[in-house]
Amino acid sequence: MQKSALDTFLSHYPESVLQAFNDCARSRGQDIYLVGGALRGLLIDVVSADLDFAVNYGAADFVLEVRRRLGQGSVVILGDEENDTARLVLEDLSLDVAGYRKGARTIEDDLVKRDFTINSLAVLLDNLVQPDSEVEVIDPLGGFNDLRLRVVRACPDCFEDDPLRLLRAYRFGAQLDFMIDADTQQQIKAKSTLIETVAAERISFELDLIMATPRAYRSFKAMQESGLLALLIPELYEGAGVDQPPFHHLDVLEHNLATLDFTERVIDQPTIYFPRCYELVDGVADDTERLTTLKWAALFHDIGKPAARKVHDDQKRRITFYNHDEHGATQAQQIAERWKWSKRKTRRVVSLISMHMHPFHLNNVMQNQEGVSIRAMHKICKRAGANLYPLFVLAMADSLAGQGPEKPAHIEEQLEQLFVEVARFYEETLVPAEARPKLLTGHDLIDTFNLSSGPEIGRLLEAVEAAAIDGQIATREEALAWVGELLDRG
Repeated sequence: MQKSALDTFLSHYPESVLQAFNDCARSRGQDIYLVGGALRGLLIDVVSADLDFAVNYGAADFVLEVRRRLGQGSVVILGDEENDTARLVLEDLSLDVAGYRKGARTIEDDLVKRDFTINSLAVLLDNLVQPDSEVEVIDPLGGFNDLRLRVVRACPDCFEDDPLRLLRAYRFGAQLDFMIDADTQQQIKAKSTLIETVAAERISFELDLIMATPRAYRSFKAMQESGLLALLIPELYEGAGVDQPPFHHLDVLEHNLATLDFTERVIDQPTIYFPRCYELVDGVADDTERLTTLKWAALFHDIGKPAARKVHDDQKRRITFYNHDEHGATQAQQIAERWKWSKRKTRRVVSLISMHMHPFHLNNVMQNQEGVSIRAMHKICKRAGANLYPLFVLAMADSLAGQGPEKPAHIEEQLEQLFVEVARFYEETLVPAEARPKLLTGHDLIDTFNLSSGPEIGRLLEAVEAAAIDGQIATREEALAWVGELLDRG
């Protein structure tokens, strides 16, 4: 099994490059080993675009010599005095070479010092490039068997050497659809506070990798059980034990987690939840940026409820969370700053949280008035922007995560109907309208009505666009007259 799997490796990478690496090792009197994710992937039939190699010393000089032999590629020195690592970047391939870790004298010693047993495997490159060579997988910790069992198991001193591995265990589990073995889970629980020593950017990177998988909910629930989640996102735990109105069956913390769960379910099987517009949900799933921001918004969407909670002094002791969406948006902004998120990512997540109730409000209007106006659809489309389709996925997941005894009947079917109408308006009316020349510009408004530049100009232009779509105005002159009347009314 190992031999046949390794044979396929040679068909996926340039033989001349592999031969250059092997020849360089021979000329230097060194052994070079294929290690890491590429080898792990090969053994479970996944081809990596990157290759990792290990040599006993001199990784930077090694890569520079390979570059001279090949006459192509760029060399990036990744290491320092303590970490001997360099990378050769070719057109479609990245190859890393690292010296043995922390004083290791043999490849076996080096492998034992790695993070997880599924990554502590090695194959001598010479055996891969020589015809008819017998290939042996060097496996000092039983990592090949863990691959077979689909288990993530920590190497000795794994978490002390780099506490980020507390989180990487869940990332590998999510990416590979592996389970974390029981002893490793206990180690994570016992050593979870070490995560507080890790830089925010490194944590954020790993969490985004988890969110990009179909198993983010499973991973976050496992982190909750180990105590790691409470250290990473203490804001979520403000919702623990916070009960909700009878629309819901879970406290705020568990509802946030359940909404992430249902977001993944909707993404996985959109035809069940959006049978008439499932292609739009598929489009969200195919865009990693939109998908991860949607999932973050799902996890955080009700994070503002504890701050907004009020129990009314009436017969029913009603519980309300007025403005919890805005409270949540503020808290998400603070989390984003802590984790050094980009402005674009922050803006998208915060916007989804601040708007997550809009589909429900619009649905109420649709049910009460037996329809939804063009102006209302225009408003939600313009405010949501690129978040429009993710917003309706979030609303669906939010609704599905609430299964209390007083939940209104048929709300998911109503949300699907609303999404169909709003999406049709966006695709068939708004997009073509935005492609046409504008009736007015901001300069027109400033010059004609002696207005100052600012947010009011944008609101007026949006109102003009809505009036044009609604058929109230069709020419520049009509638009100016319409704005004049609007301003006169105050």
